[in-house]
Amino acid sequence: MPQIERDAIEHTDEIFGFMNQSHISKKNLQRLQVMAESPNPEVVDLAALVLQVAKVKPYKKRRMKVLEETQPDLYSKACEGDLDFAHHN
Repeated sequence: MPQIERDAIEHTDEIFGFMNQSHISKKNLQRLQVMAESPNPEVVDLAALVLQVAKVKPYKKRRMKVLEETQPDLYSKACEGDLDFAHHN
């Protein structure tokens, strides 16, 4: 498998992992910003989405519920991106 494809898989896994953490830290936000500049558009979109979520609710407890109540558009995007699934695993 080409390196760019392996990187995309690794970055995607890492991004989904942030949603499973109890707190998305400043260091994690910096990492997400780096990944948001990836040559892979799917990684860019996913990293940007998680950045938005983290800015609204960096702590995991009730994250998706708070998004649903306060940011319905962002909640919809998160569900479309399977972030709600990643959040519960």
